Amino acid sequence: MPKIAADIVDAYIFRKINARVQFLLLMRRPDLALGNTWQGIHERVEPGETALEAAERGILARTGLEATEAYSADYINQVYDHTRDMIILAPVFAFAVPARARPRLSDEYGDSAWCEREEATARLLWSGQRWAIRHIDDIIGLGGPDAEFYRIR
Repeated sequence: MPKIAADIVDAYIFRKINARVQFLLLMRRPDLALGNTWQGIHERVEPGETALEAAERGILARTGLEATEAYSADYINQVYDHTRDMIILAPVFAFAVPARARPRLSDEYGDSAWCEREEATARLLWSGQRWAIRHIDDIIGLGGPDAEFYRIR
């Protein structure tokens, strides 16, 4: 029987430009697991660390960006990890950065792109990733009273 774990988080970085929301997607290097795939940030939660702390650490380590706003995306991504016979539950976070933010990619990534909703969802491999982008775009991206409900900081 598979076990259940909640030891990773998913984080999506976005910016607002001219009343549009753009998401930062990262391309994994071809020589790594899941190479040549576009992704948000996936980060393991370290012992003694909260899910939010892990997500913030992940975005800083992988992009050099610091968020100006943090949100719970009100979604738990779920995947089956066949190597551990485990169902993984990953809380999803959204982080706003300044419009002119420029990422400095860690060695895991060979490229990055700022994409609006349709392009971002077309590039992402898993349905949970696409759902998260749509939800962040619909509810959180441009702000307002609904977005404030999900704001963490």
